[in-house]
Amino acid sequence: MAYPAGLVDLIDDLHQQGVNEAVICPGSRNAPIMLALVRHGGFRCYSIADERSAGFFGLGLALKSKRPVILCCTSGSAGLNFAPAVVEAFFQEVPLIVLTADRPAEWIGQWDGQTIYQNHLYGKHVKHFESFEAFQPHQLVQQALNFPQGPVHMNIPIAEPFYPAKGEELPLRTSLVASQPVNAVFTWDKGLLDGISHQKCLITVGQRPYDEAENKLFEQLALKGIPVIGDASANLPAACEVNHDLLLANESLWPNLQADFHIHFGKSFVSKRIKQMMRRFKPAKSYLVHPNPIERPDPFQSLTDVIQTDTLSVLEELVTKDLQVNSSLNTWNPTIQQAFFEKKAWNELHIYNAIIQQISKQDAEIHVGNSLAIRYINWTAAKLHGTEVYSNRGTSGIDGSLSTAVGASQSTNKLTVALLGDVSFHYDRNALWNNYVGPNMRIIVMNNAGGAIFQILDGAKDLAELGEFMVTKQRNTAENSAKDAGLSYLNAHDFNELDSVLSDFFAPSTTGKVLEIFTDSTQNTEALQSYMALFKH
Repeated sequence: MAYPAGLVDLIDDLHQQGVNEAVICPGSRNAPIMLALVRHGGFRCYSIADERSAGFFGLGLALKSKRPVILCCTSGSAGLNFAPAVVEAFFQEVPLIVLTADRPAEWIGQWDGQTIYQNHLYGKHVKHFESFEAFQPHQLVQQALNFPQGPVHMNIPIAEPFYPAKGEELPLRTSLVASQPVNAVFTWDKGLLDGISHQKCLITVGQRPYDEAENKLFEQLALKGIPVIGDASANLPAACEVNHDLLLANESLWPNLQADFHIHFGKSFVSKRIKQMMRRFKPAKSYLVHPNPIERPDPFQSLTDVIQTDTLSVLEELVTKDLQVNSSLNTWNPTIQQAFFEKKAWNELHIYNAIIQQISKQDAEIHVGNSLAIRYINWTAAKLHGTEVYSNRGTSGIDGSLSTAVGASQSTNKLTVALLGDVSFHYDRNALWNNYVGPNMRIIVMNNAGGAIFQILDGAKDLAELGEFMVTKQRNTAENSAKDAGLSYLNAHDFNELDSVLSDFFAPSTTGKVLEIFTDSTQNTEALQSYMALFKH
């Protein structure tokens, strides 16, 4: 076997630095990497056939562990199929270590099979790239964990033969033991917050993992009357405002909502309105809190400073300040919203509201698909303050939402609920093509026969080409996919059916479950338009 010198050392280095999970896609060229991972004994290895699904599966693992996860594939287009997950990990700041097998350099560009240009395959969407060299120190783990965290890539040329002879052992480690990564320590100038006392303050929180210590401080600020607002993906406590997207539908309120001082934690918002309002009515000072942001993001177009440190240390300082109450952003009145949901009707708004009420009662976490799914959970009266919310909002694509949820489900005993539209489910149904869909997996598919979000987008909804080329109407159901994967399948066409299956759906079982909910797209659109009209004046 022409085993690459130093490959065993590389894999052991990664393990010694805390990496213990690897997602391996079948292939020939990557067999030596696979053998080094599997025979090492220190890795939990998963075999996923579809590289596109495997990448997001690894993303889900890393979201839970907050440690780098290895993705391993063969040469050629296999590595390209990791790209959507790599890009999502880059913008969501999730650590992945991508190991791609490659042809030796002399065969690149020679019409050899499964050969493409793999060096720098992911361009700017990885934090670090290396071409494998024997016995060289590699900084993959440190680079993956350094802020901002994210994916790193190593391309490994491998010559034939790939497989060991019968009874042949892998080579022993030859180099020195790897050093442990150094944890970053952040310091910041607290003087940046001088002068903000008695100013009208606004705190916005983008997508972030649930953090109890941070949430206690966000809650303290909110209970003082300081507006702390964020989408469901911000995982904020109940005292904070999560109906801002509805409140801001009335644009006549915007001038009174202008803050003197604004500070943003976390990453992106789902809501456009908060960004549009702040771009028009800019605060005098606007800070982003982040240990080391990529390219100084400025979604509000008002950024004055970046505070390069962790969220907790800034919150600890903020709660000591005598900030002025910004009462304009604490004017949410739930009466209109509650009245709408009391008149129960079979449309997605009311269905999402009912489902969220049920999920909030479970010991569960939820992975929400993009397009309408992530928006609905921000618009409903029922909220998920006690349920950790995940969503692939790094690039906000529909690809990989289910695979991410299945990956994340490996590291929890809680129910893992994937809430998806039908197009998102079918686009990623290879997420079920593996042996890891466990009994804690719950999948809800909202089947409205297409990509219904385009029916509510100004400009798109009136196009003659809308139905065929944007909504992409489809007649598929999730039933056969569920049965192929050995999952229980339930469905509902009205509230009587939904009420009768929900208790079964969430009950413990020996297999995962799929619940498919069928609705009429036109009725959904009409209900949503009527709902939004309630808040515009």
